[in-house]
Amino acid sequence: MKAAETGAQAPNSLIFDTPEALASHVAQLDQPIAVQGGGSKAGIGYPVDAAPVSTLGLAGVTYFEPKEFVLGARAGTLITDLQAVLDEHDLILPFEPIALGGEPTLGGVIATNLGGAERESLGAPRDNVLGAQYINGKGELLKAGGRVVKNVSGYDIPRGLSGSWGTLAILTEITIKVLPKARAVAQTGEGLDAVMASPFVWRLSLPRDRAGDIAAAWPGVMAQQWDGALLWLGGEAEALQGRDIHALAAAAGGHALLVQSPLEHRRHNPCFQPLSDGNIALHRLLKRAFDPGGMLNPGRMYEGI
Repeated sequence: MKAAETGAQAPNSLIFDTPEALASHVAQLDQPIAVQGGGSKAGIGYPVDAAPVSTLGLAGVTYFEPKEFVLGARAGTLITDLQAVLDEHDLILPFEPIALGGEPTLGGVIATNLGGAERESLGAPRDNVLGAQYINGKGELLKAGGRVVKNVSGYDIPRGLSGSWGTLAILTEITIKVLPKARAVAQTGEGLDAVMASPFVWRLSLPRDRAGDIAAAWPGVMAQQWDGALLWLGGEAEALQGRDIHALAAAAGGHALLVQSPLEHRRHNPCFQPLSDGNIALHRLLKRAFDPGGMLNPGRMYEGI
C-alpha cells in the first residue's frame, strides 16, 4: 500500500498492489471511503467526503486471446495501455471514454458505464463485459461471469455493477470483448471542444426527433453525436437559470448527466437523472445487499445511498 503522488488522484489516495490487500483493507473499514480509478470522472456526482482509495495499483493485462476477441485486465489499467496492446493485433476497445481530463482506467469506464460516440453501434461499455472480479462493502473478494460470451446463468452481476459508480462494489479485474479495427467509429463532434471548455457541461441522450428542440433553445455552446441523439450542452452559470435540464431531458423521453461543474455547485445539485420512488427503493435494496455498512462512495449518485 502507498499514497498517490501524481495524476488526477485526490491527495493521499491509498493505492493497493493486489486485490487481496485492497479487500483486506475494506474488510477492516469503520469509516466510508471514496473509491476512484484514474480520477478522470471525479467531477461527476455529489462529492464524497471520505478517505480516497484508488485502484491504480491494480494494473496489467491478465488474459488475452486475440483470435477469440477477449481481453482481461486489472481495473487500474490505463485505457491508453490497453489500446497499445490491442493495436499490435489490429484490434480496438468497444468503447472510447469521453474526454474529461486525466487518464481513464478500464475499471473507471466499466464502473461508470460512460462510453463515447460508438455506443449507438457497438453498445455501452456494460454490453461488452463478460466477467469481473470485485470487492463488496464487506471486503469479500468475489468473481462473476467468465471469459466467453455465453457464460452467464442467473444474475449478470458484472454488467449490473457497471454504471454503479463504485457505490456497490470495487471492480478489481474485468474481462471484456474487443473488436477488429474495421468496426471503429468516428469520435469527433463539431463544437465538442468548445463545449468541454465550458464550466458547466451536460450530456443528454435523447430521441432524435426531440433533440433539435432542446438544441435550438439552448443559449450556450452545443455539439451533437449519434446523428443528433447525443447532445452536449455547455455554458456559464447564467445559462442554467430557469432551466431544469433533467426535467427537459425527461420530458423529451431521454435523460441527462451533468458531467462538468464547479465543486460547490455539485455539493447542492444532482448530476444524475432523478429516479422515481420505486427505482430509488430498488437502489437502496441493492446498496443494502452489496454494501450494508455504506462504506463505498456513499451518496455519490443519490443522497442517502
